Amino acid sequence: MLTEAEITQFKNEGYLVKRGIIDQDYCARARERLWDDPAPSMKQDDPDSWVGPFKEDEESEDPQNFKRGYRWQYRKVGKEDWMVEGLSRHPFVQVVVTQLLGEDRFTQPKGVRGIYCTLPQANAERKPRHVHIDEGPSTLGFVCYVDRVDPDGGGFTVWPRSHKRMYYTSSSRHLGEYGETYQTVKKDLDETWESSSVQTFGDPGDLVIWHHRMAHMASHNYTANIRKAVLTDFRFKNIDELKQLAPDDDMWIDWSYAIRDACD
Repeated sequence: MLTEAEITQFKNEGYLVKRGIIDQDYCARARERLWDDPAPSMKQDDPDSWVGPFKEDEESEDPQNFKRGYRWQYRKVGKEDWMVEGLSRHPFVQVVVTQLLGEDRFTQPKGVRGIYCTLPQANAERKPRHVHIDEGPSTLGFVCYVDRVDPDGGGFTVWPRSHKRMYYTSSSRHLGEYGETYQTVKKDLDETWESSSVQTFGDPGDLVIWHHRMAHMASHNYTANIRKAVLTDFRFKNIDELKQLAPDDDMWIDWSYAIRDACD
């Protein structure tokens, strides 16, 4: 379970990193399955072949195996039982979602997003980071690293405390119906990325738990390894009702008593 201090940290910062949670066998299997269908020029045993971007003639717009630029999103395995059981149904994950969203108040994912990868950029010039917000009605997300991610290795990057600003930039509590205020906040966060954003990193089995109004991005990867992570998301059972509502003065009004009672 999360401690009271960890719940408070999540409430205030919008994210939390937990180490060594997911089984190593799961991580190893995900790493292996990634190579079911790589680009023709990419070889599992040749790190030099992993350097992006993807060759133009090897790009793929297939949503089940998207490859473009430095992004590789392998979703074909996302609904296989082992992928769901090992992450979404993991006992720790289930306890955390219950703590944060409330007992029996969320739906069980039918699949995970897939294995999301960021290719290395080798010796590329450092680039700025830019804010991204998911538009769907999910509420709570988990990023599981399935391989070592070093600093500057393409880790899931967040703008701490940005969820408290972004929540009020949409006309819906749980949908990304953003207006002019969003553009103002985004511009501020984009311009201050060097001081306001934080890269996460870690070992296989580490989790990043994050609020879906958190400004985030998959950061640039300046290491020699492919950044590999499996993502899953949770939403409230009555999300169709909640997403029709405007943001409340209390942004935690739909969440569990445990997080509503935590200190701001």
